[in-house]
Amino acid sequence: MRTPFNHLIAVFIGGFLSASVLYAENVPQLVRDQLPGRQVKVSAISIGFGGDHEAKLKLALEHLHVAGKNGVDIACLPEEFAGTKAEPVPGPTTNAIAELAKQYHMYVICPIREQAGDREYNTAVLLDRQGNVAGYYRKVFVFWGEGVHCSTEGVKAFETDFGRISILTCFDLNYPELWQRADDLDADIVFWPSAYGGGSPLSAYAILYHYYIVPVGAGNIMDMMGKPCEPVEKPLPKQFIATLDLDRSLAHYDFNREKVDKMLKEHEGEIKVERQLSDEDLAPWWLFKATKPGVRTRDLLQEHKIETLREYQHRSRKQINEAREKGERI
Repeated sequence: MRTPFNHLIAVFIGGFLSASVLYAENVPQLVRDQLPGRQVKVSAISIGFGGDHEAKLKLALEHLHVAGKNGVDIACLPEEFAGTKAEPVPGPTTNAIAELAKQYHMYVICPIREQAGDREYNTAVLLDRQGNVAGYYRKVFVFWGEGVHCSTEGVKAFETDFGRISILTCFDLNYPELWQRADDLDADIVFWPSAYGGGSPLSAYAILYHYYIVPVGAGNIMDMMGKPCEPVEKPLPKQFIATLDLDRSLAHYDFNREKVDKMLKEHEGEIKVERQLSDEDLAPWWLFKATKPGVRTRDLLQEHKIETLREYQHRSRKQINEAREKGERI
């Protein structure tokens, strides 16, 4: 059967555009000390769960080339993106991904099915900028029929050169205690490699715990107020890149009004209020953002003895619980 001419043209153009994206001139990574706040470029590579190992690994590598050439600091692949055959860590898949992590000097979260002795886990492996295994997270709440063991290690936090991250996987979405644990560990970003999109529960967790969430099922990256991040670059279908400012800080109205007025007056032009209590949003919180290169809101808050909202909540929980145990009045 003859191939229609229009189809040939479409294939040629599609291939040309793909090649242009893959081999475009590199975009340098962010020079964070020359920017306001604490910025990081993330990529959600939403190429789906499972499939043929070789085909999916090849697709993942193509996406990682694009992420690297776009100056990404950390890229995340989906849950068991290259099939469900178990392998050790390090092993063939993590080794292949590690080469690109090192080539582009970027972190990569590489979820695989892990063979650990006589046990198998749904594991997300964190590779650092040198391609080394920097840590791993094993899925706590395994979905029915997965055929893997449940983690006994719980939620973890990983230190990177741009901030602290946690990883939760797919069915973990349904268990708020895991998301609170990521908050307890002071995560700036929670990456969520998944086989589906997640939706409104992710927005709720972002608002409640004041961290960014990078979902990889559908690439719907959201900020710490539970809103979609903007702008989002889409250099390839199913790849989503956003720049997040991890320095953006919330503070509660309690005990802080005079301090905040003083800080804003002394640092006019260096920091701005992005949101505050309004008729549309009744949460009594300020959201601050640095506007001058080299300035960080966290430093200014500390200088003016203003706790972040997370610090206030954590301290209050600890001290009120201690008073409860002692039978003391607050």
